[in-house]
Amino acid sequence: MKILVLGSEGVIGTSLCRYLHSCGHEVVRWDIKLTNDHDLSNSLNINRLKSAIDENEFVFFLAYDVGGAKYIWDVDLDFINRNNMIMINTFNLLKDKKFIFASSTMFNMDNVYGTLKYMGEHYTRKLGGISARFWNVYGPESVSEKSHVITDMLHKFRTNGYIDLMTDGEEERQFLHTDDCAKCLAIVMNIYDEIRRQTDSVDITSFESTKIKDVAKYICDDVRPSEKKMNTHDRFNEPRPFILDYWKPEISLKEGIASLL
Repeated sequence: MKILVLGSEGVIGTSLCRYLHSCGHEVVRWDIKLTNDHDLSNSLNINRLKSAIDENEFVFFLAYDVGGAKYIWDVDLDFINRNNMIMINTFNLLKDKKFIFASSTMFNMDNVYGTLKYMGEHYTRKLGGISARFWNVYGPESVSEKSHVITDMLHKFRTNGYIDLMTDGEEERQFLHTDDCAKCLAIVMNIYDEIRRQTDSVDITSFESTKIKDVAKYICDDVRPSEKKMNTHDRFNEPRPFILDYWKPEISLKEGIASLL
């Protein structure tokens, strides 16, 4: 199958492209990191994007301006405009196309990023696509203002020899390795019609919650919590186990972190 991956150079996109290649698919990589001609927020690139979408049998819509908590919780107007334009330019070209949109566990939270993803799910539903709600997918990633919590912990350990937490570390999160995520996305693609007859969204996660301080302890013994408290996800935000009828995660959090170390 010929597959277009929008956001191919991201944390999830990189693993997905590698896995799809290993399964014998022809993968077309599309990411602003490759060329500015792939900037989905720039309307001047719409014709190129339309051609790419039309020429491929399936589309993974992973491209977004996204990052870890220290990035997406304090955003400016440009962040809103850029992600809005990414969705407007892309969704308008996905009519009658089979596709998966990258949503988030934050889709129902009262913040800018979550609201944008919620709007993306509405687009996806109207167009007959499937939204994949990711729960803290981790894997090889460069350290930056956008990097995610496990990457930041690894960087702190390698730099300082210890990990100082942004909170008291009591909050619980679910983490999924990118390789497990890639396999799950490929399965959803392969049985797309069957899943779409039952639901328009799937939660892709490990279905195992771990305290942040315990995640850090998988990396090193010297973990230094702060006094700041943060709520865990409430029950309304628990993942639906629907996808477990078709796929099961294989890589434990301890094993996944060890591979990064």
